[in-house]
Amino acid sequence: MLFLRTRIAVLCLLLVSVAVALITAQSYFTGQPDVPGCGMSYSRPRFVEQTKFDHSWTRFSTKYKLYLYREGEYDAYDEAFRIPILFVPGNAGSHKQVRSIASASVTAFKELVGNNPGAVDQGQIGYDYFTVGLNEELTALHGYSILEQADFINDAIRYILSLYPKTRAKHRLSTKGTEYALPTSVVVVGHSMGGVVARTAFTLPNHIVGSVQAIFTLSTPHNNPTASLEYYVDKVYTSVNNFWRHGFHNGTLDDVSLVSIAGGNLDSMINSDYAYIGDLAPPRNSLSMLSSGVDDVWLSLDHQSILWCAQMAKKFSGMLVQIMDARRSSQLLPLDERMSIMRRQLHSDWEYGRDGKARSESMAEAGQTTTNSDYSYVRIHEDGAVRLNRRDKDGPGAALHLLPVSKAGGDSSVAQVIYDPQSGSSTGHARLAVFGCNRSKEGDSNSTAKADIRVMCQALPAMQTTKLPMRNVEDDPEVVSLRTLRYMEIPLGAFEQFEYLGVQLPAKPASIGFVHAEIVSGAVYLEASPSYVRLLRPLVIQTPKAAKPQSSASVRTRIRLDVPENPFFVFRATLTMHRHSTTSSHDMVAEPRFRPIIRQSDGRQFESRYWFDQSTIDLAIHGRGAYLPSDIITDAEDSELKSAGQWDGLLIDVWADPDYYSGFDMSLQINWYSSLNRTIKRYDMALLAMSFVWACLIMLHQLRTWNAGVSLESSKGMGGGMSTPTFPSCLTSIERLIRNGTLTVLLVAAVLTPLVQELVANLMHSVWSPSTLASWNNLFMGARGSGWVLGLVPALLVIASLGFVALEAIVLTAVCSLASWAMADVLGRFESTQKYWSRHDVLAAVSEEGRLKPRVATIPVRPLIATVAFVVFVCTFVPYQFAFLVIYMAQLFTAVRTMSHAYLAAPHSATTLTPQRILVSDVLRDRARYQLGLLLFWTSSLPYCAPELLVWVRNLSVLWFEDAPSDHNLANMAGYFALRLLAAYHIVPRLTFDAMGEGRMAPLGRTAWWLRAITYAFFGSAVIYAWLYSIRRPYILYSIANAISAWLALVQFAEFPLRLLSPTRKRVSSSSSLSASSRASSPAVTPASSPMVTEFSAFAQSAHRSNNDDRLDRKLR
Repeated sequence: MLFLRTRIAVLCLLLVSVAVALITAQSYFTGQPDVPGCGMSYSRPRFVEQTKFDHSWTRFSTKYKLYLYREGEYDAYDEAFRIPILFVPGNAGSHKQVRSIASASVTAFKELVGNNPGAVDQGQIGYDYFTVGLNEELTALHGYSILEQADFINDAIRYILSLYPKTRAKHRLSTKGTEYALPTSVVVVGHSMGGVVARTAFTLPNHIVGSVQAIFTLSTPHNNPTASLEYYVDKVYTSVNNFWRHGFHNGTLDDVSLVSIAGGNLDSMINSDYAYIGDLAPPRNSLSMLSSGVDDVWLSLDHQSILWCAQMAKKFSGMLVQIMDARRSSQLLPLDERMSIMRRQLHSDWEYGRDGKARSESMAEAGQTTTNSDYSYVRIHEDGAVRLNRRDKDGPGAALHLLPVSKAGGDSSVAQVIYDPQSGSSTGHARLAVFGCNRSKEGDSNSTAKADIRVMCQALPAMQTTKLPMRNVEDDPEVVSLRTLRYMEIPLGAFEQFEYLGVQLPAKPASIGFVHAEIVSGAVYLEASPSYVRLLRPLVIQTPKAAKPQSSASVRTRIRLDVPENPFFVFRATLTMHRHSTTSSHDMVAEPRFRPIIRQSDGRQFESRYWFDQSTIDLAIHGRGAYLPSDIITDAEDSELKSAGQWDGLLIDVWADPDYYSGFDMSLQINWYSSLNRTIKRYDMALLAMSFVWACLIMLHQLRTWNAGVSLESSKGMGGGMSTPTFPSCLTSIERLIRNGTLTVLLVAAVLTPLVQELVANLMHSVWSPSTLASWNNLFMGARGSGWVLGLVPALLVIASLGFVALEAIVLTAVCSLASWAMADVLGRFESTQKYWSRHDVLAAVSEEGRLKPRVATIPVRPLIATVAFVVFVCTFVPYQFAFLVIYMAQLFTAVRTMSHAYLAAPHSATTLTPQRILVSDVLRDRARYQLGLLLFWTSSLPYCAPELLVWVRNLSVLWFEDAPSDHNLANMAGYFALRLLAAYHIVPRLTFDAMGEGRMAPLGRTAWWLRAITYAFFGSAVIYAWLYSIRRPYILYSIANAISAWLALVQFAEFPLRLLSPTRKRVSSSSSLSASSRASSPAVTPASSPMVTEFSAFAQSAHRSNNDDRLDRKLR
């Protein structure tokens, strides 16, 4: 019970942390806003290894491999003669991951040639897919592997281009004698970190300028590494992003296109915010979007399914075959033309139309004219609306429906057209044509007879068109199979010179399911600016309700939420539709022609999502990452790059049948449960940084308590409740940090730091340069959103990280305690406890007065010899990360050994109860707590060694012995090694002037005060630096811990020479001599006359009685 009472704060912390961890984990696995719906793709892969690509081409021939993909039953030749495309797998990826996209490209090329037999003569000859086997290396965690793979990619491109002079002459594909140019560039497709490797290749000396003019990346973290556990990863990202950001402005990358597609909410491997490239490349050269906004895909995809998802593979390969042109040396269309095609293929028509560059979605070409003779049916709808459920009685020809433009209510009036093409194909559906028409001869406007209405029409492009996804009725619930509605919205400003807006229906009678065309005064536009406090409870947004059916109600309603660009929160929106009253009109339809369709988007055209079969949705925001580039370009001509990613709020569009629904209400509030998993995705590395901060504070508290000579530990059992100054345990320090207000201070700092950061950035926005402002915003957790909510996530992480450290301390203490008991039991079976502990060096001797004599800090010779061998081993073969792992395990064994010695040295009976044994046991317990404290402090450095060790082991499996230059730098492990060597035999000295009490000098004398000041300053600086910088770059924590360990080792090592040089040493020696002479001249002091011995005697008698009682109880039993 005493243990529970003294650890009540730690127990409460653990309960809170475990509860938060369980809820967060459940949210991570079950609280995803999106659900999967991919179809499976199939292929007949065959990989032809390029054996001629050997050491004469690349120095990595024994480590990496190059393959040529061949599709079974299609590719009869094992030679490359089409357009080269290279696939680069990502972190731990395989060369076989290319098969879905490559197989879909073959199918897309067959369809292209089937629809356009002359495509081959136009340079569209298909692709040869090459793929590289990169030993499944962990490039996300190891920057040097990125450089090696990029070097290999450049060599592979050079080899691939060398194949075509012979193969192009051998294989003649054109039947008309079209000459194809020899390739000078290769298209590159990179998955995950493969996209970073592809961009890194541009920065290396062996890169051939112009050898890559198009890069497509899938789920690639471009802006920041997913896990900065290693220095080289951050260095590669910084240099590569600087090169690319400036390369588009100095002409280096003028003809290079960069496309980034990310999976969105379902991608748990990377943060999709980092796939946004609006800050890296201008819109002319780049396109970034989420898969949920890709036309005909409309799904969030996880990290691997973005490669094999049937919908994505079909759309992606269909886009690729549209941009090839083998008649050019680049094998691609010119930059502007291919970027236009890629935007048209990937973006929805609605997004494409927002640029003012819309294409016609009508059957007729812009400018085409028609007259009455072209139609079998012409009708004027004076009410300004066309409502057709099925056109099966209009005759065999096309029909024209006219809406009077004069019915428009103002300049904001628009014509809204929505129809069902009744086709599951995205390209084979029936299309409507939109015309501007004028009457050419007077006739009865109310008549529907062809001869009575004379019009002349001119086709106009649809200014804003889109596909609206709907789920097929026969859908497999596991696979989302969609069909689409078509929606057009045309501003009536384009019809100023016309009397009518004409809607032309196709000639096939049953090719259109329903048509709704109407001129309305404008789409309903609502705007709300709710605060996060307001969204703690539901916010209801009501739309205007139509008085009755068929009353010029808008098909589309837009709601703009003026919320910050904050990626933490998920907003739960519930749509409540209102039907027209049954008494309002006898013409009310019985069933809606389509269910409400909801779309989320924003002005950056990066993220858009559709919901088509649900009334409750979760709105989440992706976009810029938390950390901005520190070298933002400030040239005047770069305004396009600056404005490309401007945030203008969250846009919600709702399409509903106006003949069935009179309006709707939308209830909006924060979904806390789903918001938790987004926090994990974005700030999982922050947990490591916060844990290091707590580890530093725990070690600092232990040293301060040790220096002050205050006892926070109470010994029980044979100690009889006696308290002696001890080194506090890790759990005791955590308890004290909670009780003394340190936790409260950090919580306040976590809340205030982002607020102060935002306030200063706003005040200095016009004074600081963009680079300075970006560096300021990149402190702590970066620039994310605004307002008081910025402090919620850091505060949560502060609590969770302390609970995580407390759990580490409990586990380490339990493991060491159990192991030490087992070791003590084994050792006790071979020799008595008295002989064992007295025969070994315990670093302290006990005087007759029961006091500890200071000992000179020495190290046995055998460990010194092992040290030399260890250093040589690290310098020549193993990386320093492996050395740290060995040091950590040695420290763990040392702590176990010290705890077992403390147990053996402790008095377990009245015969062994002596002041010397108790004091020696206390010394060993203090040393064991010190060693456990170091072990907990070093635990925070373990994650930064794992990536290099995994890569090193994998390299050994392929007999690759080349490591990064810094891997054999002894300075990176010298601090850990020195402190472990000294801490195995000595505890850190007390850095206090009068630590011994009774006016006696500490071993370091008067020099202790400045050593203490430097030590405390060292820890304080480490905490502040880790707090501000290490969340973005957590790998620096390893170096900080190494530096602190080196300083503590220096303090321990300097104890003896500083004591020799201390000016008080002579005075202390004189007083010691005087005390000795006084004792010689005074009468002999019996043990009973000494207060300490008297106390021990009384305790021994009590223990003896207790032992006799125990024997009596055993006899009675």
